[in-house]
Amino acid sequence: MHGQSRDETSYLQMKNAFSFQAVFSATRGGRALVLIGFSLVLSACGSERTCVNPDEPYRQAQEHAPLKVPGDLTAPNRSEALTIPDAQPTAATAERSSCLDEPPSYFRSAGTVARSPEEVVASWGQAWANREADAVVALYSTKFQAPTDAGTSAAWLEQRREQVATGPVPDPMVEDLEVEPDGADRRIARFVQNFGANSLRKELILIREAGSWRILEERVSEVK
Repeated sequence: MHGQSRDETSYLQMKNAFSFQAVFSATRGGRALVLIGFSLVLSACGSERTCVNPDEPYRQAQEHAPLKVPGDLTAPNRSEALTIPDAQPTAATAERSSCLDEPPSYFRSAGTVARSPEEVVASWGQAWANREADAVVALYSTKFQAPTDAGTSAAWLEQRREQVATGPVPDPMVEDLEVEPDGADRRIARFVQNFGANSLRKELILIREAGSWRILEERVSEVK
């Protein structure tokens, strides 16, 4: 620094030092703002669920106070409330994303206790159409009576399990379902089950077992 006095040199050094500190502070603050913004973007991406449409009407739903039972009526038994089953993936949906296009069917899950004979028949037919062998067999009573020419009940049920898993697939809905009482804990269900061009008129004898209805006997009354 030839030609400059000591005071001028000191002044320039102090000026440069202040300029560097200002630039460093600004750069550090800018980096902090960038990091904060980037963190917000990442948190938003991580919390955003797929398949969520913010314009869906149900997202505007509001919770209302529970209904009150009038004093002269008996409150319902909540222990028998309908249980919504978990979604059971099938071969058709195994490769989809985790989002559901529609809610899981009440009648399609194995182990679900059907609350009426009509629900038993509906569950039985739909589970068969979906090749859910365990769900079909679970709807038969522990006292199931196989046809006299079909061997033991255990052998008949094992044959039914294989038939559901590998045999012809019926329509998921039965036709012309009629249920009539045959005592306090016994019902007779008559309907038509279609297998493509073939139709079977069937009869199921159902009994109340452990608080639910189960199939005690199964008969084919007519082949169309």
